[in-house]
Amino acid sequence: MLKYLYIKNYVLIDELSLDLENGFSAFTGETGAGKSILIDAISLLCAGRASASSVAHGKEKAIVEGTFVFDPNDRVCTILREAGFDPEEEVVFTREIYANGKSAARIDRRTVTLGFLRECLDGEIDIHGQRDTAYLLRPSIHIDLLDEYASLQDLRSETAEAYQKYDSLLKAKEKALSETYNESDLEFLQFQIDEIEEADLHPGEDEELADKERQYKLIKANYDKINSVLSVYRESVSDSLYDMYKTMSSVQTDERLEEIQTVVNDTYYDLSDAMSSLERYMDSLDFSEEEINAMQERLYILQKMKRKYGRTIEDILARKEEMKEQIARIRNRQEYLDAMDQKIRTAFAQYRKTAGALSRKRHEAAPQLDRDIRTHLQDLMLDHAVFVTSIEEGEPSAKGSDRVEFLISMNKGEPVRPLSRTASGGELSRLMLGLKVIFTRLQKIHTVIFDEIDTGVSGPVATSIGRKMHTLANDCQVFSVTHLAQVAACADRQYLVHKDADETSTHTSVRLLEEEERIRQLALIASGEVTESSLRAAEELYQRNRS
Repeated sequence: MLKYLYIKNYVLIDELSLDLENGFSAFTGETGAGKSILIDAISLLCAGRASASSVAHGKEKAIVEGTFVFDPNDRVCTILREAGFDPEEEVVFTREIYANGKSAARIDRRTVTLGFLRECLDGEIDIHGQRDTAYLLRPSIHIDLLDEYASLQDLRSETAEAYQKYDSLLKAKEKALSETYNESDLEFLQFQIDEIEEADLHPGEDEELADKERQYKLIKANYDKINSVLSVYRESVSDSLYDMYKTMSSVQTDERLEEIQTVVNDTYYDLSDAMSSLERYMDSLDFSEEEINAMQERLYILQKMKRKYGRTIEDILARKEEMKEQIARIRNRQEYLDAMDQKIRTAFAQYRKTAGALSRKRHEAAPQLDRDIRTHLQDLMLDHAVFVTSIEEGEPSAKGSDRVEFLISMNKGEPVRPLSRTASGGELSRLMLGLKVIFTRLQKIHTVIFDEIDTGVSGPVATSIGRKMHTLANDCQVFSVTHLAQVAACADRQYLVHKDADETSTHTSVRLLEEEERIRQLALIASGEVTESSLRAAEELYQRNRS
């Protein structure tokens, strides 16, 4: 959710700090006060287009900064972690727009690209206007929304896996059909296969040899030094140390000499043991000149094979099998194609089985989805609206063999038509609001913003819109810029957007209203003036929508 919003030198806003909460927040104010400026500012955080004209007159730059709190399991947290951010606490997204037309994007004070900014917040914030152009109007994702509604993710994955296998076989056959070789090509392929086989490669062999080579280099670096140590010990130290030990052992000791005698004895035995271990270590170093030469020659062969055929031994062996298949395709073309056809038929049968099961589940779920959506549309006083999830047979794909599209009829007697070609702005906004009550939670969208979608409606319809926004706020954070008292009265909190002007400039401010102030504003919005009767009506409207 968006927890905190800071704006400076943006259009008419000099400086603004807003603490935001979950639930439903309404932004009200007179026409032209700058309510939509807030929405435009938030869209900048989602990598919206920046314009130098947005920078307040006479200022060097504008700043829009949003502090977000994400669930640790959210997709955005995965993206941020992979990029080296720590999203466990609050995450600060910043856009700076300069008067010279340039702009900058930052996350937690670190500069990022606009593309990365967009990737992070794509799906986190949904901004909805009078003509919604967001995800719900794209027929290509209707199949995804239906599957999410019906919890068909596992069956979708099985279908995608089956299709991938089938599609890979089709592409392999197409490649085989397009291949043309002559005799010299065959000879060269066979030469490469023979070369790999002659090398007699074994997985892991290169790592084992490299480890031996490192060990040999270590031995070579230490061999002379260790021999020197042993030589000094044998020739100069061993006998003298033994004599010193024997002599010290024969000394009659008191308390002070006893401690010294113990140290001499321990030193003698410790050093003797250490030299014995060193001698055993040297005896264990069994690297002959022939073995070293053979090891280096083998490493050379492995490196040569890697340069020609692959980065690892596994890659080289896989390349050998691929070339064998190429030769088989050339020499036994028809047999190979027949075998591929059988594999394709088997893979397609498996795909059809999973895709068929997926399609049946979709057909079972679609009527319930239609009923749920119609219930929400009736709540929004779209009593004659008919919503239909159309499922038709389509081309095979990773999503199955269905073509899914949401259709709607807003009036009696009218045929259902695609969402993108239906209804007036006001009707479409209510339709989208009804759909979002269902799909926002499934899409895991955490902030939904409505920018004056209630334009052109009034009375009970406006109240139904406000109540439906309040219902939506059970699943996500909802902001609504509204000019209707009925909608604002349904909000958990209300902000007043106010424009002040002096002789030289105009400024927009925003503040959270207390309950008494809310009622006065509701009275002003509803009737255009604050009187005893308008206050009573506003009080009644406010209290009626508290439940």
